Amino acid sequence: MHADLDINGQPIDNIRLLYGGFHDDWPPEREHQPGWGAFVEVPAVLEILDRVAAGQLDANRARWLLANLGERAIRFRDPHGCGGKGCVDGNHCRGESKESRLREVLRRERVDAALAVEPADPPAVHPCVPCADCSACSCYDGSLGRCQRCRLRYAARARAHQDVGRWKAGLAAGRTYARTERRLHRWDCPTLGNADDRLAEFEELLEATGRMADWTTLPELYSADELRRRGVQTQRCATCGPDPL
Repeated sequence: MHADLDINGQPIDNIRLLYGGFHDDWPPEREHQPGWGAFVEVPAVLEILDRVAAGQLDANRARWLLANLGERAIRFRDPHGCGGKGCVDGNHCRGESKESRLREVLRRERVDAALAVEPADPPAVHPCVPCADCSACSCYDGSLGRCQRCRLRYAARARAHQDVGRWKAGLAAGRTYARTERRLHRWDCPTLGNADDRLAEFEELLEATGRMADWTTLPELYSADELRRRGVQTQRCATCGPDPL
């Protein structure tokens, strides 16, 4: 199961949640807590704690958000509170007993009461520093002036430009053979694509989606002498037909 949170305009997307097996497998000392039997990825929890530490998110509300996520995961996978697999309308469940069923019903009633009201965040203790790129808050992750999402996009764009610069420097130095994992190509092989065109498409993707995108690193470039010294035996591309070494 995946879930998203939006905290004061700063989203945490695609949080991974898991649900345990039978009730007997869960620690009984925490049975009274919301989200009993649910598991959430640690990085998402750390991101929430970072916002608490930066004063952007109240600790009580952070606890409510995590508890609510956990309870949603449980009820998604076990809507009738049986704690077992093979549930049919909550009546015929493997491993179900009347006592465990009643205990879970009472637990859910207590949880519903505890989660009925979402705590509000306290007033901000400092003026928000908006992101220079998207105007969202950039305070929570310790990088004032650029929010986490824009910072990651900026880093991806920088890696792409650096990679294209490496490619062009290699061509200028006479390295006209491109070696992929399986084939040896000419640098201008149609199957590799033009470096400038790939960079332009990558920039358009970043702008269009507003999210992160992965840059596919260009192959390493070699001169004929370098390949001869290495004794490269990589199969040659049938499309571009690089010259024999």
